[in-house]
Amino acid sequence: MHRIFIPRKAIREDRADVVGAEARKVRSVLRLATGDELLATDGIGCDYLLKIERMTKDVVSCNVLATIKPQCPETRNEIVLMQCCLSSSKMDQVIDKATQLGASKFMPVTSEKSKFRGDDSHFKKKVERWARIARTGALQSGRGIFPPVEAIMPLTNAIQIPSECDKRLLFSPSDEARAACDILPELLSSLEPDESVYLLIGPESGLSDAERTAAMKHDFIPVRMGRRTLRAETAPMVALALVLHYLGEL
Repeated sequence: MHRIFIPRKAIREDRADVVGAEARKVRSVLRLATGDELLATDGIGCDYLLKIERMTKDVVSCNVLATIKPQCPETRNEIVLMQCCLSSSKMDQVIDKATQLGASKFMPVTSEKSKFRGDDSHFKKKVERWARIARTGALQSGRGIFPPVEAIMPLTNAIQIPSECDKRLLFSPSDEARAACDILPELLSSLEPDESVYLLIGPESGLSDAERTAAMKHDFIPVRMGRRTLRAETAPMVALALVLHYLGEL
């Protein structure tokens, strides 16, 4: 069944109005008509079964038939992807695919070797774009919560955010890194429900020695994904899939 976004404030007991871009999507892209049913999600945990009652150019008025649980439940533990910013199209891919896999939150960071550059205005526009991509990915994959995209920040600030009880993983091909199959089962088996997992992934050219050292001083554990060299946009997908696997979430 077709699935769209509707803000919680647009739901009024047994009535709902779909407006703006989503209304145009219903009419012109999905080509639904009066009497058709569709699913809508508010992005904060609830799905709604709607039946179209009336359509105008910019508003689709619906009856709310039921409030239901989202098709895809969220992970038991918050999984935060702390991704060093990649070139534009690669970062778009990471946000989209990681959302579909189940990332709970994105923390884009800048680093010494990152090719990503810009001023505050440029950074703000990028974050807004990535948030839209995350919303689309969540809708496509049946998720009921849209993963937030935090403001871009320097790596030196980002590595200080996790709390002491959170698990912090630095995915790296460096010699000091341990194989994921050796360390992740033990590390993730002891997670409590309120603890998060942070995945730090470097840019195309990797982290500098100073950045790796700083991350490890803040208790990020170096983890090696395998023997093969992965593209920058592939590495976060593999890292996230490994974590989800050992958490029993795949």
